[in-house]
Amino acid sequence: MKLSHDTYQHIAALIRDITDTEALTRFGNLAGGDISEKNPGDLVTIADTRVETALTEQLQALIPGSVTVGEEACEHQPELIDALATDTPCWIIDPIDGTANYASGKPEYSCLVALAHNGTIHASWLYAPSLKLSAGAHDGQAWINNQPAHTPTRAPEAPLRVMTTHPNYTGGYRHILDALDVPDITRIACSSAGLSYIDLIQGRLDALVYTWEKPWDHATGLHIHATAGGTHTTIDGTTFRLAGGNNLPFIVGHPTAIDTITALLP
Repeated sequence: MKLSHDTYQHIAALIRDITDTEALTRFGNLAGGDISEKNPGDLVTIADTRVETALTEQLQALIPGSVTVGEEACEHQPELIDALATDTPCWIIDPIDGTANYASGKPEYSCLVALAHNGTIHASWLYAPSLKLSAGAHDGQAWINNQPAHTPTRAPEAPLRVMTTHPNYTGGYRHILDALDVPDITRIACSSAGLSYIDLIQGRLDALVYTWEKPWDHATGLHIHATAGGTHTTIDGTTFRLAGGNNLPFIVGHPTAIDTITALLP
């Protein structure tokens, strides 16, 4: 599946316009009834649902027969994820990644969109309006704020800055992540998955170690990072599968960082 450059840019503009209209205008102005919990500690706002609804309508119209796999829709219809294992073109949408940040007035949130077909991501978009940040990947090129993006080099023995799953959500993986509590590794808790991939590309992080596989949280970031020259692996040495069933955790970063981390994990 191939998008023209003009179509890719049209989608980028569409994402910006919808996110600005439905999310940025409400940022810092949410009423009490605009925020609810899907599960304890898992927030959703009126902006999440409005952005996803608008994107779903517009994106599906661009590719006849395509479907959307959106975070909020999958909350009510989890079987929608199954489309990622088929030959149906899929728009993977996280309308607001970092909803807790958004709801509390913190600017570290973004809209994430990726186009997948037959389990492969072909294009991706990230837009963080309050940070004035855009990023994406298409046709073998990755970019951040309209500039080419490439993963940095690093000294093999340098200390590692590693972002891991937030402690509230580690579940049965806590003991695995605790193996990274060693002198040369600084662990940082994730609060916005999409933006963590940008931090990785820009050298503020050396690796990500995540224990959940929801595709809307990772598809866009994995694609941008890989297109910029990055690597990743699940704990069993395979690549991340969008449709799920991955052997977790999965690790994203420079190969030397991945080697150091996998050697520590039980």
